[in-house]
Amino acid sequence: MTAAHAATGLSSRGPHRCLALTFVLGLLLTASTVSVSMVPDLHFDGWRWVLVGVAVLAVALAVPVHREAAVELARRRVGPGMIGSVGLLVALAATVVETVVDTTPTMAVAVVASAALLSLVLRWRGEQSLVDVPGAATVLLAAGAVVTGIGWAVADTPDRGLLVAAAVLVAAGPAAALCAGPAALRSARAGVARRDIGLPHPAAVADVAAADVVLLDKDGTVTTGGLRVTSVDPVEPDHDRNLRWFAGALEHERDDRVARAISRLSGRGRVTEVQSHGDTGVSGRVDRHPVRVGDPAWLGLEPRPGTWTTLAVEVDARVLGTLTVGDDVRPDAAEGVQALRDLGLDVALRSADTDARTREVARQVGVVDAAGDVDVAGQQADVETRAREGQRVLHVAASSTLADDLGLPDLDVLRVATAVRASRAAVSAARRGLVVALTCSAVAGFLAAAGLLGPGLASVAAGLGAGVTVLSAGTRTAS
Repeated sequence: MTAAHAATGLSSRGPHRCLALTFVLGLLLTASTVSVSMVPDLHFDGWRWVLVGVAVLAVALAVPVHREAAVELARRRVGPGMIGSVGLLVALAATVVETVVDTTPTMAVAVVASAALLSLVLRWRGEQSLVDVPGAATVLLAAGAVVTGIGWAVADTPDRGLLVAAAVLVAAGPAAALCAGPAALRSARAGVARRDIGLPHPAAVADVAAADVVLLDKDGTVTTGGLRVTSVDPVEPDHDRNLRWFAGALEHERDDRVARAISRLSGRGRVTEVQSHGDTGVSGRVDRHPVRVGDPAWLGLEPRPGTWTTLAVEVDARVLGTLTVGDDVRPDAAEGVQALRDLGLDVALRSADTDARTREVARQVGVVDAAGDVDVAGQQADVETRAREGQRVLHVAASSTLADDLGLPDLDVLRVATAVRASRAAVSAARRGLVVALTCSAVAGFLAAAGLLGPGLASVAAGLGAGVTVLSAGTRTAS
C-alpha cells in the first residue's frame, strides 16, 4: 500500500443516521403503498395517481442509486448502479402504464420497495467494497430483461411485456450482490476488534488479502523500534546491583536510545556534574560517587567485538562491569513470523541498521531472507522489483500507510499476521456471498421471466436475496 484509502463510512455516526433515515423512510413509503393498493376501503378518488406520485418520489429519493449510475456512466461501464437506476425507471414506467389502462398499479409497490432497498444497500456499502459485481452479470441481467420483455410483448401484449421486464429487473436486481462486501467486512471487523484492528478501508483489506510476500522493516515490526539491555556482565557477582543502579541513574540524565535503554535498569538518583563526552560516553556523580559510562577503551578495557553496543561502567575509579544494548525484539515476534508463513506468505526482513544486527534479529525471529544497510528508498526499490516479477508485496514499515489502512495501533508482526488472516477471511466470505447473491438473482430473475413473480413477489425475492447474502457472507472472522 502506497496511499491511504478513502473510508467507507460504515463506522461513523453520520452514515449511520443516513442508513436509519433511509430505512425508516423506505419502510413508511412501502407500507403506505402496499396499504393503499391492497385495501379497497382506502381507494379514494385519484388513488391510483397518488400511488404513481409516491413511486415518482421514491425514484427521486433514490439518490445513491442514481449517483452510482452516473459514476458508472462516466466510466463507460454497465454496473449495479446503472442496472438499479434503469430498473427503477422501467418499473416506474410500468406503474404509469398500469394507471393509464385503469388497473391496480401494483408495480408501484415494486418501485418503492426496490428504491428503498437499493438506497439502503448502497449507503451501507459506501464508496468501496471487497468485491465488485461482475460486469458480465449486469449485462446478462439487462439483456435478459430486454429479451423477456420483447418475448412477452409478442406473445401477449406490450403492457404485459413491460410489466414482466420490470419484474425481472426488480427481482434479479443488484441489491443482493452489493451486500456481499459490507457484510463480510462488518463480520471481519467484529472478529478482530479485541486485537485493536479496525480494518477501516476495504481497498486496503483486498490488497492485503492478495499479498504473497511480506517485506518487514526490522524496526517496529519484529522489534519495538527501541533498544534494551540484553546483557549485564559484572566483574564480580556482587557488583551486579551497583552496576545496574549507578549506570541507570546516570543515564536518566541523557535522552538517546541507548541511554533510555540503560536508564530502565534503575530509578533516578541524586545526579550532579553530568558531562557528555560525545560518542565516548558520559560522566557525573551519583549519590556523590563519581561515575563514568561509555566505550570500554575509554575506561581502560580491551575493546569487545560484537554485534551490539557494549558499554563499560566505572564507579569510584573502579570498573564494575559492562552492559550490552541491542534491539528490543518483541517476545511474540517469532510467533508472528511463523503465523505469516502458515498463511503461505514468504517473509523477508530489511533494515537501515547494519547487516550484522539485521541478520541477528532475523535469526532470533526465524527469518532467513534478511539484509541490512537497506534504507526506505532501498526497501521501496525492492518492493518495485518484486512487483515487476509478478509478486504481490505487503511492505510493513513505518514509512508505509499500512497501520492507517488496517487500523493498527502499531506494526507488531503478530498483529499484522492477524490482520492478514482476517483480510483473507473477509475477502473469501465476500466472494462466497457474491456467488450466493448471483445465484439468488438468477433464480428470481428466471421465475420473474416466466411470469411467476408479480411486482410484490419480485420485491420480496430481492429482499430475500439480500438477506441470504448477508447471512452467507457474515461468518465471524476468528482473531
